[in-house]
Amino acid sequence: MVLTEGFDSQPVGCIGILRPMLHKGTFIQAVGRGLRRVDPARYPGIIKTDCVVLDFAGAALRHGSLEQEIDLDADDPEPGQAPWKLCPCCEAELPLAARICDFCGHVFTREASDKTVLDSFEMMEIDLLDRSPFAWEPLQADGSALMASGFEGWAGVFHDGTLWHALGQPRGKPVKPLAIGTRVQALSAADDFLRTTETGTASIKSRRWLNDPASTRQIELLVRAGHKADGHDFGLSKYAANCHLNFLWNRATIQRSVMGAAAQVAA
Repeated sequence: MVLTEGFDSQPVGCIGILRPMLHKGTFIQAVGRGLRRVDPARYPGIIKTDCVVLDFAGAALRHGSLEQEIDLDADDPEPGQAPWKLCPCCEAELPLAARICDFCGHVFTREASDKTVLDSFEMMEIDLLDRSPFAWEPLQADGSALMASGFEGWAGVFHDGTLWHALGQPRGKPVKPLAIGTRVQALSAADDFLRTTETGTASIKSRRWLNDPASTRQIELLVRAGHKADGHDFGLSKYAANCHLNFLWNRATIQRSVMGAAAQVAA
């Protein structure tokens, strides 16, 4: 209940509805946790333009629009007065949520006309990685290895022939496994790792490297690390060169981690 109605975190941008939300006020309160504007002074680098609501319980179908008409001239209800309804058979006053009348046994059924039907909406498929502040550089021609780099670390996903492995390394710390699963699962885990490791400003700066050609120093380091240009001149960007260098410098550790995890899964 604290997270539903009393939680205040401005960066929240996704609400998952897992309860039926029988009362519209509760539904509005829950969705409202993600509708707060972000104060740039309090959360520098965080930009929120929308809120995604994932409704797994049919609350939106039940309540329809979040907008409500409020009559400011209406009499205020008595303090502590619970909502009630009349039994159509014996006219007994019952709690609004009652399914069976305690006096005559009448069973309440919900008529189809009473249901609020959400008939005006548009479905749109969203690629969450397209909205990532990081670019994922393919390291192999077959797409079996991808890596993204920042100023404070790197993350990569690698295919062992069956499963995908996500690995990450904060600057100055060891490489650590992040997830094993499908390609999307691994990429999501790796992207989440970079989002928590890097700042918004750093990710913007690293994306600028996409249009800058690799420096002479980067090319020298790539050649020294054993990078193969596949018969053509180095046409890498500064960002791509950084990703390849991080991979080459950590290749042995990455291979041990992926192969070791694959062996454990097979066992």
